[in-house]
Amino acid sequence: ALLKAIEEPGLRTVWLMCAPSTTDVLPTIRSRTRSLILKTPSIGAVARLLEKEDITPTMASFASRASQGHIGRARHLATNESARAHRESILKLALNIHDIAGAFKAAQDLVESAKTEAEKDSTERNEREIAALKDAWGTQTTKISSSNTKALKELEKDQKFRTTRMVRDYLDRALLDMSTVYRDILFLQSGAQEELINQDLTSALNPIATRTTPDSTLTKIEAITSARTNLAHNAAPLLTVEAMMLQLK
Repeated sequence: ALLKAIEEPGLRTVWLMCAPSTTDVLPTIRSRTRSLILKTPSIGAVARLLEKEDITPTMASFASRASQGHIGRARHLATNESARAHRESILKLALNIHDIAGAFKAAQDLVESAKTEAEKDSTERNEREIAALKDAWGTQTTKISSSNTKALKELEKDQKFRTTRMVRDYLDRALLDMSTVYRDILFLQSGAQEELINQDLTSALNPIATRTTPDSTLTKIEAITSARTNLAHNAAPLLTVEAMMLQLK
């Protein structure tokens, strides 16, 4: 069905399929499509875009570095103080794991924070969807008939699944932010002249870079990468993050 749709699209239809590389796409699909290589925008390009939206140069620079080329994320950080505060709290978690108890506490805090964010963002959306469904049935003020109860339950089931997925998405974003701490530490250890992502934490990162080795920093980056992979494969969030935090400790 997919091959037929690609071969004979509607008059005003364009199919855009995304994959890490062309080798990840089945040959039968690859032969029917044209490959476009998309590049991540540079930090400077994202910053200039934000400045055009009346965001100060200082804030635009911070948001573009923190988002690592993700324009939507950069815009969100630049315009949302609570998002910046949340990101800062995540980075401090990575810098303040000193013992096993602290590692478990950090894991619990991170997972609970992701759950809170997901539930907050999904609640309003869920209510709108249920209200729209009832409105379509004309049952906003009357009792729902038994024939529509099944559809409502299916919608609620889908919403619950989406919220669970959102928890993993928020955790993944948090782990990506956390990895930038160790990326910066590794750059300091290697003497690289690249600009740090977390320039505001330089005074906290320098002592860590001095007393630890590049090998240990790489091990921590690999622990975060492994945790992100496991979460993508539906591993239990708390157990996954606890295992990662112990390695970071």
